[in-house]
Formats: sequence, structure tokens, C-alpha cells
Amino acid sequence: MLILFVTAVLAYTDRQVLSLLVDPIKRDLHTDDTGMSLLLGLAFAMVYGAAGVPLGMLADRTSRRNLIVGGICVWSLGTLMCGLASSFQVLFAARIVVGLGEAVLSPAAISLISDTFPPERRGAAVGVYFTGIAIGIGGSILIGGGVLELVRAGLFALTPLAGWAPWRLVFLAIGAPSLLWALVLLLVQEPVRRQDQTEAEVGSDVATSSHKGWRLIAPVFLVVAVASLVDNAVGAWAPSLLIRRFSVDPATVGVELGVLLMLGYGGGMLAGGALADRFAGWRGARGKVELCGWAVLAALPAALALSSGNAAFVLAAVTVYFAVSAVVTASGLSAILDATPNRARGRAMAISFFLNVAIGAGLGPTAVALAARHVVGEAAGLGPAISVTVIACYVAAGLALIPAIWGRRV
Repeated sequence: MLILFVTAVLAYTDRQVLSLLVDPIKRDLHTDDTGMSLLLGLAFAMVYGAAGVPLGMLADRTSRRNLIVGGICVWSLGTLMCGLASSFQVLFAARIVVGLGEAVLSPAAISLISDTFPPERRGAAVGVYFTGIAIGIGGSILIGGGVLELVRAGLFALTPLAGWAPWRLVFLAIGAPSLLWALVLLLVQEPVRRQDQTEAEVGSDVATSSHKGWRLIAPVFLVVAVASLVDNAVGAWAPSLLIRRFSVDPATVGVELGVLLMLGYGGGMLAGGALADRFAGWRGARGKVELCGWAVLAALPAALALSSGNAAFVLAAVTVYFAVSAVVTASGLSAILDATPNRARGRAMAISFFLNVAIGAGLGPTAVALAARHVVGEAAGLGPAISVTVIACYVAAGLALIPAIWGRRV
């Protein structure tokens, strides 16, 4: 679990560090916010989403450890390519390589966990892994900010790379350790695949009830994907908001925002799992879906606060937003697992991951850029654009949940 936890942090560092480097990359590669949004979202998400399901199926048939080792090598090389990119097109291609490598991680890791831990401990283990991903989102900004500070302090001063742009050196400094981490994964032993009681547990009525179950839980898939969209939107542009609006140093943003996101999102994921179980005890099968709906509503005030003119208030709003959004994700995923027969849970998670990336990472960053250009106006800045994106998406998500909540009452 510790090795997989660190692997998730490294993966999200390689994925998210670009958000700290938006402005210097824009200047050096002569692009705009829309172009950067494509690098932050579409370039990564298009291959991550397309490859995730087949790679998840491959994880059911071959060595999952070796798949993860190969994935680390691919995404680390993609990160190094980012530092060497001579144009926007080359950087776009490098981001595709990063997405291809990272697409294997979660399907293979969850499969490994499922066979490493017995059923009575499996849920907690999977929860720890998802918490590691949550912490990795904040840790990526923290680690990226720390590396940027080291680069400025002369990390490469005595090397032939001393004259390179700092943003290029950050990619190199982050990509190389990730590549070496692949060797650590070789310490993980491939576990024997467990065959739990599937057909006996499911019963003969699954065939008649599964269609209704999927229909009722389908809105929750959408809400979890919308949460991913908004998380990617806020995570991609919050550093630039603080840098541009309040003239905060990028390295400082990385450290402060990184710590707060680890506390907010990581704590929210743990609390969301515990609250989901508590709501299920209080309200029955629909309890987790109801908690998801309440968390969606709770995210709206935090979204409004993102437009504040005070840097400390914006930092607090970002932290609260991610804590609440983590409850949406934790309760939503838990509800999906509860409503899905045992033999279909792998497919359900693969579908959820696909939607999270295709909708979330693919559209989230670009949604803010489009809102800034066509809704609030670029002169208003990033704050109002982020707020509008969050509010519009979560209002739609809340409306989509109504059939699932009332459907469970029937």
C-alpha cells in the first residue's frame, strides 16, 4: 500500500505540475490560455480515457505489477519530453505520452489491492489508495513548488542545463525520480488472484434487477464525473489565479496551496467514506446518494468565494471546495459499488474512471478558459470564470441526482 501510495503521488505530480508553469510556458511557446487549457486537459485526457478501459481489461489477464512498472516508465519519459519540448505541438504530444502511461495505474492498482487484502479489509485498503490520490493532487502542487524553488536556488547551476528556462528544468527534475521509482515497484510481488463467491452471492435475480440498478445509479456516475470536471477546473487554474490576481510567487503558491489541498481533499475523502457509511445506516440504501446531493449543495458557497478579492480568503475557499468535493466523490463511488453486483464492479469502476477523465480532465480546464472568454469576459479575471464553471456544473449535477434519490425511495 505504501508503494502504491507513493506511486499515486508521483503520478499526480507529473500530471499536475504543469498548472504551476502556465505563464512561462505561454510566453516561451507563444500560446494563450485556451492553448494551455488543452495541454492541461484534452492532451492528457484523450488518451487516458480511451486507454483506461482496455488497460483495465488487460490488468485482469496479465501481471499488474509489470503493467504499472511499464506505465511509470512511459509517463516519466513523457514528463521528460515536456521539459525538452520546442513547440506547443511537441508539448501537446508529450502530454499524450504522460496520459498513456498513467492510464494503467488505477485499474491495475485496485486489482492488486483486491487480491492482496481479504474481503473484510479490502474496502479500507481501496479507501487508503483513493485517499493517496486525493493527497497526491495537493502534493503535486507542493512538490512542484518545492522543485521550482530548488531550480531557482541553483539545482542545475553546475551542469550544462544551467541556462535553461526554469519551467523546463522542473519537468526534468520531476520526471527523472519517477523513472527511477519503477525499480521500487519490482519489490512488489504479484499476488495470486482471488476468486470470491460471486455467483452464490449475487443470486438468480440479478439478471432481472441489474437493469433497474444501473438505471438508478447512472446519475451518480454523472455526478462523480462532474465532480472530476470541476476538480480539474479548479486545480488547473487556482495556481494561476493566485499568481495573476494577487502576485503571489509561483513557488509560494506551490507550497501553500499544496499543503492546504492535501489537508482539504485528503481529509474530505476520509470523512466522505466515513459519512457515507453513517448515512447508509441512518437512511438505508439511498443514504449515500443523499449525502452526495448534500455535498453538491455545500460546494456552491465555496465556489462563490473563489471570486473574492482577498488572497487568504481564496486559499480558504479552494481548500473548503476540495474538502466538500471529496465527499461528493467518496460517497458517489461508494454508492456505485453498493448498487453494482460483485461480478460487475470492475466494469463499473472502469466506466467511472473513463467518464471522470473524458468529462473531467478533458473538459474541466477548457471550461474555465471558455467561461472567461465568453461568459464573464477576460477582463474580469480567472476568479469569476472559475466560480461560474463550478456553480453551473454543480447545479446541473444536483438536478441529475434527483431521479436517483427519489428512485431509491420507490
